[in-house]
Amino acid sequence: MGQVDFAYRMAADGAGLPLAVSVFADRARLREEWREDLAAAGLDCRSCSGLAALAEDGPRQLSDLVLIDCPDPEPSALAALARLDTRVARAGARMVVTTGLEALDAVFGVCAEAGAHILVNPHRAERVIALGRVLADGAGARVRELSPEDRLLLL
Repeated sequence: MGQVDFAYRMAADGAGLPLAVSVFADRARLREEWREDLAAAGLDCRSCSGLAALAEDGPRQLSDLVLIDCPDPEPSALAALARLDTRVARAGARMVVTTGLEALDAVFGVCAEAGAHILVNPHRAERVIALGRVLADGAGARVRELSPEDRLLLL
């Protein structure tokens, strides 16, 4: 019997759209690296802004995955991070937070509900691995029916 070639698709929601990701980081270089990594993974970067956007009071649609960089957060940023952590936990979304060693205790304290992946002074490769791990752990994981072609191949 020959090797069967299955068509694999990138992570998607129930409608087949790429998973939505929001990025909050003050460092422009880091935002751009995350955008490149998300595009390479086939994910949709829904919003990309600085940490100040977290503190704004306007209603914001929550993405499937939230990436936050707060190496040395202000108290207002920590309060916004705590509110976002609660929203992420209630929505069943995922969150990755990068921070510095000095701010680790504060960030760890406010990110208690959502089970955020917290990285301390990570390199780009470590951020990509964390992204892969979050996706593998089930960010947006959904069961789908087999396509008619796949069903025939199995039979």
